[in-house]
Amino acid sequence: MLELTFITSNNEKLAHARHICKDYPVRISKQKNYGIGYIEPRIDDRDELLRQSIEDAKERFRKTQPANSDKLFFIEDTSVKIHALSSNDKEVPGVDIKYWMQENDFDTLDLLLKEQGNDRRTTVRSDIVLVLNKTLQKKYGSDYLIFTSSVEGTIIDKEHKIKPQPIYPWLNDRTFNKWFIPNGAEKPLSALPINKADQYDFRRQAYKDMLDFLSGNNLITKPVSYKQLDLFPPHIFLVCGPTCAGKTTLSTYMLEHYNYYHLEASDFMHLSYYERHGIGSKVKIGDFAEKALKEKPTIVVDQITEHLDQIKKNIPIVITGFRSPEEVEAFRRWFDNDQYLDLIYIDAKIHERYERNLIRERADDTSTFEKFEEKNQQQDSMGLLKIKEQVPDENIILNEEDISSFYEAFERQFYDKLTHSKHFSLNKETLPTAFKRKKLQNTIVEALYPYKDDSNGHTTAEIARLTLENAELESKNKNNVSRYFNQYYYPFYDISVNEDGKNKYQLSHTGISYYNWLKKHLS
Repeated sequence: MLELTFITSNNEKLAHARHICKDYPVRISKQKNYGIGYIEPRIDDRDELLRQSIEDAKERFRKTQPANSDKLFFIEDTSVKIHALSSNDKEVPGVDIKYWMQENDFDTLDLLLKEQGNDRRTTVRSDIVLVLNKTLQKKYGSDYLIFTSSVEGTIIDKEHKIKPQPIYPWLNDRTFNKWFIPNGAEKPLSALPINKADQYDFRRQAYKDMLDFLSGNNLITKPVSYKQLDLFPPHIFLVCGPTCAGKTTLSTYMLEHYNYYHLEASDFMHLSYYERHGIGSKVKIGDFAEKALKEKPTIVVDQITEHLDQIKKNIPIVITGFRSPEEVEAFRRWFDNDQYLDLIYIDAKIHERYERNLIRERADDTSTFEKFEEKNQQQDSMGLLKIKEQVPDENIILNEEDISSFYEAFERQFYDKLTHSKHFSLNKETLPTAFKRKKLQNTIVEALYPYKDDSNGHTTAEIARLTLENAELESKNKNNVSRYFNQYYYPFYDISVNEDGKNKYQLSHTGISYYNWLKKHLS
């Protein structure tokens, strides 16, 4: 899968790029440098603005890469032409749209348009500048190529109340999208459902042209899918159930005794949340998840299957925490082999689960029974009870006695399938490359593991100091911890913000499983 770095400090643009490119074998990564991605001069000339922006971005990007790096990166610039206010020589607001929006409100714009005869025609344009690697520079005789697309429309005649879309944060009440009605649409772009917004997306064609260019130069090809690898794959378990029923406990047992790699669905929901809203957003993760599963039921499944495809080797997998039947069905369609897939539901009385909640003291746990019950009701509304209705009676396992009885009930039902999966043992030579090549990541996870029960977390500076104690970490990587966390979000970490506004990281359920799974196979 080709990595394309998007130089931007705008999380909404980043989420938009990933959305448009989701069906292509590319990974849109964040910039590695700190602060702004590049200095964007406030000038009217589009060509000169793009030239200065890309030169500054190239210089900053070069500092984060080794001398022989052949990586590609791009920037995107949005501009708006309000026809009544523009001339042949100058577009208004043109490339100054970001600052212009900060300085003007709808009433001011509406008055200006009416004074000019109320011509409300508008063009919104996107320019994507792809900086080429050395091979492509030689082939095309240029450092970069520009891909452009635009959409015609009009400005609303009455301001709408725009309800932000947490799943698609670029459709918000802060950008020009809230005032722009594409030709053929009945509402402003920000108010359209995603299928309609995609249809009128002014950036989509520019991205498609860039991706077609990369495909035409054989830089993106369809990756091998996890599900295509073996004729007789290891058995996969989808373990669902309410909070504190015992899902994580069971998955840990499966790792220790049957070599299972555990993925927790909520960690991938957090990943989707961070990618759209960053850290410290006022949008609550519970509200985001509930809305996400209604509007885009595959949001978590897409993240999980992408993660599995990156592994490129069949290994025993247990996934916990799907909340809706649509998620289960989406994963079934992707895996496409029910013979090697089982859906399990773990359950226990709510009061017993609440007592476990108090004992384990996780950061996301609730302190009162009322809040715990409210959390359960929200999960039920997402579709958890509907999943239970789909599970065969023999696959519903109660966890209301001692832990040994719980494990025995599970093994009685699935012994043959577990035994088959146990044969998929790995060692240093057969471990998937996706795990072996992540030396810095593996060291960070190892450094944080002793603090897995510490809800305070660690800053990147503190993590860097912890990694220095690991003699196997190459010295050239010892200062790259901040860059590692700045470039992507990962399902291996829970993130919080301390009083000083610094991000603090601790291992998530998936991160803890990742460490234990690696240790088991590399020891």
